[in-house]
Amino acid sequence: MRTDDDEARGRAPLIATAGALALAMALAAVPPTLGARALAPAAASSAASGPGESISEAERLLFLHPHLATVRSPQTLTYAWSASPAASAGAPGHATLALQPRADGSCCRVHGEYTAGGIPIQLPDFESATANPIILYFLESEVRRLQRSTDGQSAHFRRQIRMALATRARVADASVRWNGRDVPGRAVSVAPFLDDPYRARFEREATTEYLFVLSDAVPGGVAAMSATLPASGPTDAPAQRRRLALEDPQPAAPAQP
Repeated sequence: MRTDDDEARGRAPLIATAGALALAMALAAVPPTLGARALAPAAASSAASGPGESISEAERLLFLHPHLATVRSPQTLTYAWSASPAASAGAPGHATLALQPRADGSCCRVHGEYTAGGIPIQLPDFESATANPIILYFLESEVRRLQRSTDGQSAHFRRQIRMALATRARVADASVRWNGRDVPGRAVSVAPFLDDPYRARFEREATTEYLFVLSDAVPGGVAAMSATLPASGPTDAPAQRRRLALEDPQPAAPAQP
Protein backbone atom coordinates (compact mmCIF):
# COMPACT_ATOMS: atom_id res chain seq x y z
CA MET A 1 0.00 0.00 0.00
CA ARG A 2 1.37 3.38 -1.01
CA THR A 3 -0.23 6.69 -0.16
CA ASP A 4 -0.03 10.10 -1.74
CA ASP A 5 1.96 11.26 1.29
CA ASP A 6 5.63 11.40 0.47
CA GLU A 7 8.57 11.51 2.83
CA ALA A 8 8.97 15.24 2.33
CA ARG A 9 5.50 15.87 3.73
CA GLY A 10 6.23 13.50 6.59
CA ARG A 11 9.45 15.14 7.76
CA ALA A 12 7.69 16.92 10.60
CA PRO A 13 7.88 14.72 13.69
CA LEU A 14 4.77 13.58 15.52
CA ILE A 15 5.59 16.23 18.09
CA ALA A 16 7.59 19.20 16.84
CA THR A 17 11.15 19.79 17.96
CA ALA A 18 11.86 22.17 20.83
CA GLY A 19 15.46 22.70 19.76
CA ALA A 20 17.28 20.78 22.49
CA LEU A 21 20.50 19.12 21.33
CA ALA A 22 19.39 15.62 22.26
CA LEU A 23 16.18 16.07 20.31
CA ALA A 24 18.02 17.35 17.26
CA MET A 25 20.26 14.28 17.45
CA ALA A 26 17.20 12.04 17.56
CA LEU A 27 15.65 13.73 14.55
CA ALA A 28 18.88 13.52 12.59
CA ALA A 29 19.52 9.89 13.46
CA VAL A 30 16.02 8.53 12.88
CA PRO A 31 14.28 10.74 10.29
CA PRO A 32 11.39 11.28 10.64
CA THR A 33 11.21 10.32 14.32
CA LEU A 34 7.93 10.11 16.13
CA GLY A 35 8.34 12.84 18.65
CA ALA A 36 10.89 15.34 19.81
CA ARG A 37 8.52 17.22 22.07
CA ALA A 38 8.19 14.10 24.18
CA LEU A 39 11.57 14.78 25.74
CA ALA A 40 11.36 18.55 25.88
CA PRO A 41 10.91 20.68 28.99
CA ALA A 42 7.33 21.70 29.63
CA ALA A 43 8.36 25.32 29.05
CA ALA A 44 8.63 24.52 25.35
CA SER A 45 5.02 23.43 25.12
CA SER A 46 3.70 26.76 23.91
CA ALA A 47 5.62 26.39 20.65
CA ALA A 48 5.34 22.63 20.35
CA SER A 49 2.21 22.28 18.25
CA GLY A 50 2.95 25.15 15.92
CA PRO A 51 1.37 28.58 15.48
CA GLY A 52 -2.29 28.70 16.44
CA GLU A 53 -2.43 25.06 17.53
CA SER A 54 -3.41 23.99 21.03
CA ILE A 55 -2.09 20.92 22.77
CA SER A 56 -4.62 18.24 23.57
CA GLU A 57 -4.87 16.62 26.97
CA ALA A 58 -3.73 13.33 25.44
CA GLU A 59 -0.61 14.94 23.94
CA ARG A 60 0.17 16.65 27.21
CA LEU A 61 -0.14 13.44 29.23
CA LEU A 62 1.94 11.39 26.81
CA PHE A 63 4.59 13.85 25.67
CA LEU A 64 4.83 16.80 28.05
CA HIS A 65 4.09 15.38 31.49
CA PRO A 66 7.29 15.10 33.60
CA HIS A 67 7.08 11.32 34.03
CA LEU A 68 10.68 11.10 35.23
CA ALA A 69 10.40 13.88 37.84
CA THR A 70 10.23 11.51 40.81
CA VAL A 71 12.72 8.93 39.57
CA ARG A 72 15.89 8.47 41.54
CA SER A 73 18.78 7.63 39.27
CA PRO A 74 20.74 5.58 38.54
CA GLN A 75 18.28 2.80 37.90
CA THR A 76 16.96 0.78 35.00
CA LEU A 77 13.30 0.56 34.07
CA THR A 78 12.42 -2.77 32.49
CA TYR A 79 9.29 -3.38 30.43
CA ALA A 80 7.85 -6.85 29.80
CA TRP A 81 6.60 -7.66 26.31
CA SER A 82 3.68 -9.95 25.62
CA ALA A 83 1.49 -10.71 22.63
CA SER A 84 -1.57 -12.78 21.90
CA PRO A 85 -2.13 -15.02 20.16
CA ALA A 86 1.37 -16.33 20.86
CA ALA A 87 2.05 -16.81 17.15
CA SER A 88 1.90 -13.02 16.68
CA ALA A 89 4.60 -12.33 19.26
CA GLY A 90 7.51 -12.73 16.86
CA ALA A 91 11.01 -13.15 18.25
CA PRO A 92 11.55 -12.74 22.00
CA GLY A 93 12.16 -9.13 22.94
CA HIS A 94 12.73 -6.69 25.74
CA ALA A 95 12.67 -2.99 26.47
CA THR A 96 14.83 -1.21 29.03
CA LEU A 97 15.61 2.39 29.88
CA ALA A 98 18.84 3.00 31.78
CA LEU A 99 18.51 6.26 33.70
CA GLN A 100 21.58 8.17 34.84
CA PRO A 101 21.81 11.55 36.58
CA ARG A 102 22.83 14.57 34.54
CA ALA A 103 25.90 16.59 35.43
CA ASP A 104 23.91 18.63 37.94
CA GLY A 105 22.60 15.47 39.61
CA SER A 106 19.05 15.77 38.26
CA CYS A 107 17.28 13.06 36.29
CA CYS A 108 17.77 11.96 33.59
CA ARG A 109 20.15 10.93 30.90
CA VAL A 110 18.46 7.99 29.19
CA HIS A 111 19.81 5.07 27.18
CA GLY A 112 17.13 2.83 25.71
CA GLU A 113 17.20 -0.69 24.31
CA TYR A 114 14.07 -1.84 22.52
CA THR A 115 13.54 -5.09 20.64
CA ALA A 116 10.02 -5.85 21.83
CA GLY A 117 8.08 -7.89 19.31
CA GLY A 118 11.14 -8.61 17.22
CA ILE A 119 11.41 -5.04 15.87
CA PRO A 120 14.55 -3.28 17.14
CA ILE A 121 14.23 0.47 17.58
CA GLN A 122 17.38 2.53 17.99
CA LEU A 123 17.40 6.14 19.15
CA PRO A 124 20.37 8.19 20.38
CA ASP A 125 20.81 8.58 24.12
CA PHE A 126 18.73 11.42 25.48
CA GLU A 127 20.77 13.77 27.61
CA SER A 128 17.94 15.73 29.19
CA ALA A 129 14.68 13.78 29.29
CA THR A 130 11.74 14.79 31.44
CA ALA A 131 8.96 12.77 29.79
CA ASN A 132 9.39 9.01 29.43
CA PRO A 133 10.76 8.10 25.97
CA ILE A 134 9.43 4.53 26.20
CA ILE A 135 6.26 5.94 24.61
CA LEU A 136 8.28 6.99 21.55
CA TYR A 137 9.86 3.56 21.25
CA PHE A 138 6.49 1.84 21.43
CA LEU A 139 4.83 4.09 18.86
CA GLU A 140 7.78 3.88 16.48
CA SER A 141 7.71 0.08 16.70
CA GLU A 142 4.01 0.15 15.79
CA VAL A 143 4.67 2.43 12.81
CA ARG A 144 7.38 0.12 11.52
CA ARG A 145 5.16 -2.91 12.04
CA LEU A 146 2.47 -1.27 9.91
CA GLN A 147 5.00 -0.30 7.27
CA ARG A 148 6.25 -3.89 7.12
CA SER A 149 2.80 -5.54 7.03
CA THR A 150 1.09 -3.16 4.59
CA ASP A 151 3.94 -1.88 2.38
CA GLY A 152 2.72 1.59 3.28
CA GLN A 153 4.74 4.68 4.11
CA SER A 154 5.87 5.24 7.67
CA ALA A 155 5.38 9.01 7.29
CA HIS A 156 1.68 8.49 6.60
CA PHE A 157 1.16 6.32 9.69
CA ARG A 158 3.04 8.79 11.89
CA ARG A 159 0.92 11.63 10.57
CA GLN A 160 -2.33 9.78 11.28
CA ILE A 161 -1.23 8.98 14.84
CA ARG A 162 -0.20 12.58 15.40
CA MET A 163 -3.54 13.91 14.17
CA ALA A 164 -5.56 11.39 16.16
CA LEU A 165 -3.77 12.18 19.43
CA ALA A 166 -4.36 15.88 18.82
CA THR A 167 -8.04 15.61 17.95
CA ARG A 168 -9.70 12.27 18.75
CA ALA A 169 -7.94 10.60 21.68
CA ARG A 170 -9.99 9.79 24.78
CA VAL A 171 -8.69 10.37 28.32
CA ALA A 172 -10.20 8.74 31.42
CA ASP A 173 -9.33 8.04 35.03
CA ALA A 174 -7.82 4.62 35.65
CA SER A 175 -6.70 2.37 38.47
CA VAL A 176 -3.24 0.82 38.26
CA ARG A 177 -2.12 -2.22 40.23
CA TRP A 178 1.42 -1.58 41.45
CA ASN A 179 3.45 -3.09 44.28
CA GLY A 180 0.46 -4.90 45.72
CA ARG A 181 -1.97 -2.00 45.81
CA ASP A 182 -4.20 0.04 43.54
CA VAL A 183 -2.93 3.50 42.66
CA PRO A 184 -4.63 6.26 40.65
CA GLY A 185 -3.75 6.78 37.02
CA ARG A 186 -4.95 8.07 33.69
CA ALA A 187 -5.70 6.16 30.49
CA VAL A 188 -5.30 7.54 26.97
CA SER A 189 -6.96 5.57 24.18
CA VAL A 190 -7.04 6.21 20.45
CA ALA A 191 -7.85 4.39 17.21
CA PRO A 192 -5.90 6.55 14.74
CA PHE A 193 -6.76 4.84 11.47
CA LEU A 194 -10.55 4.55 11.57
CA ASP A 195 -10.95 7.63 9.39
CA ASP A 196 -7.78 7.12 7.39
CA PRO A 197 -8.48 8.07 3.75
CA TYR A 198 -6.47 5.01 2.70
CA ARG A 199 -8.14 2.62 5.12
CA ALA A 200 -9.39 0.33 2.35
CA ARG A 201 -5.78 -0.52 1.54
CA PHE A 202 -5.10 -1.91 5.03
CA GLU A 203 -8.59 -2.64 6.33
CA ARG A 204 -7.60 -5.30 8.84
CA GLU A 205 -5.00 -3.18 10.65
CA ALA A 206 -7.04 0.03 10.43
CA THR A 207 -9.15 -0.88 13.47
CA THR A 208 -6.12 -1.12 15.79
CA GLU A 209 -6.69 0.63 19.13
CA TYR A 210 -3.86 1.97 21.28
CA LEU A 211 -4.07 2.31 25.06
CA PHE A 212 -1.59 4.08 27.33
CA VAL A 213 -1.93 3.69 31.10
CA LEU A 214 -0.08 6.33 33.09
CA SER A 215 0.45 6.92 36.80
CA ASP A 216 2.79 9.14 38.79
CA ALA A 217 2.80 6.40 41.43
CA VAL A 218 4.89 4.05 39.26
CA PRO A 219 8.54 4.65 38.40
CA GLY A 220 8.81 6.47 35.09
CA GLY A 221 5.11 7.31 35.04
CA VAL A 222 4.15 4.80 32.32
CA ALA A 223 2.54 1.62 33.62
CA ALA A 224 1.59 -0.09 30.35
CA MET A 225 0.93 0.39 26.65
CA SER A 226 -0.95 -1.86 24.28
CA ALA A 227 -2.08 -2.19 20.68
CA THR A 228 -5.24 -4.23 20.17
CA LEU A 229 -6.85 -5.47 16.98
CA PRO A 230 -10.49 -5.94 18.03
CA ALA A 231 -12.37 -9.20 17.58
CA SER A 232 -14.59 -9.73 14.59
CA GLY A 233 -17.56 -10.61 16.84
CA PRO A 234 -18.86 -9.12 20.11
CA THR A 235 -18.09 -12.25 22.15
CA ASP A 236 -14.76 -13.15 20.57
CA ALA A 237 -11.34 -12.50 22.07
CA PRO A 238 -9.25 -9.76 20.47
CA ALA A 239 -7.73 -10.84 17.18
CA GLN A 240 -4.32 -9.57 18.31
CA ARG A 241 -2.90 -7.71 21.26
CA ARG A 242 0.63 -6.45 21.83
CA ARG A 243 1.44 -5.14 25.30
CA LEU A 244 4.42 -3.55 27.03
CA ALA A 245 4.17 -3.29 30.84
CA LEU A 246 6.53 -1.94 33.48
CA GLU A 247 8.36 -4.45 35.67
CA ASP A 248 9.90 -3.70 39.04
CA PRO A 249 12.94 -1.47 38.44
CA GLN A 250 16.41 -2.69 39.27
CA PRO A 251 19.47 -0.58 40.18
CA ALA A 252 21.62 0.29 37.20
CA ALA A 253 24.83 -1.68 36.87
CA PRO A 254 27.95 0.22 37.97
CA ALA A 255 29.84 1.89 35.16
CA GLN A 256 32.80 -0.11 33.91
CA PRO A 257 36.24 1.51 34.34
